[in-house]
Amino acid sequence: MLAELESKQAFILHTRAFKENQLIIEFLVEGEGRLSIIASKGGKKNSARTALLQPFRPLIIKYKVGRGLHSLKSVELNPESADIRLKSKSLFCGFYLNEVLCRLCKSDAQYDELFPLYDYAISHLQHSSEREIDTQSGMYLEAILRQFEYRLLVMLGYGISFDYDLHSEADIKADKYYELLAGSGFVFSNTPQRAIIGSDLMGIDSFLNTDLEIEKLSAHKLKLAKLILRACLHRHLGDKPLKSRELFRK
Repeated sequence: MLAELESKQAFILHTRAFKENQLIIEFLVEGEGRLSIIASKGGKKNSARTALLQPFRPLIIKYKVGRGLHSLKSVELNPESADIRLKSKSLFCGFYLNEVLCRLCKSDAQYDELFPLYDYAISHLQHSSEREIDTQSGMYLEAILRQFEYRLLVMLGYGISFDYDLHSEADIKADKYYELLAGSGFVFSNTPQRAIIGSDLMGIDSFLNTDLEIEKLSAHKLKLAKLILRACLHRHLGDKPLKSRELFRK
């Protein structure tokens, strides 16, 4: 657990009203994970602080450790990070990432790798916001989300293997067909109509585990990856719909 008032990098995931002049803010904190922290509302006299308490802004926070809920003591913009200003579909994607984290990651549980994973995704969303809106930028957003979903599942211990058959433990073959088994991996299939060819699984595995290169993205493989990862996420998110998905339908 952190020492009292130690400075940490952080992002805001979600904010909700608590008492008359207080908020509960779900922070993603460097080296920690998701923390629920009580903060005073800024009010007119502290409008600068209120402006900082927004999602996606890279922050430095100091807080006092408590039992269950912690207390925010100070917040400032991280001087070593570029400010994040998401817009349009990149903004919707950011809300989606935040909601998935709040649903899957327990407050006060130790997730050392979560902050850099999120920072990587948000930085790429910012890059997409700065690009012209075209077919490639849409694919780029899809790839950011798929990589984040996959790597989050792996980090939480829910990873899915794209490189071997769960039943036989043999390597996936490029010319064979496979079906997804209970959102945990693939097994050989004699029914190509409802299966995925091994070469596609190998391609998906490659892009999920390497740095994003937009010129190498495939719309077909991105669509398959979305179907696969959505099935995997559903096992852990349950039947309650994600509110952020509604933004993409408007």
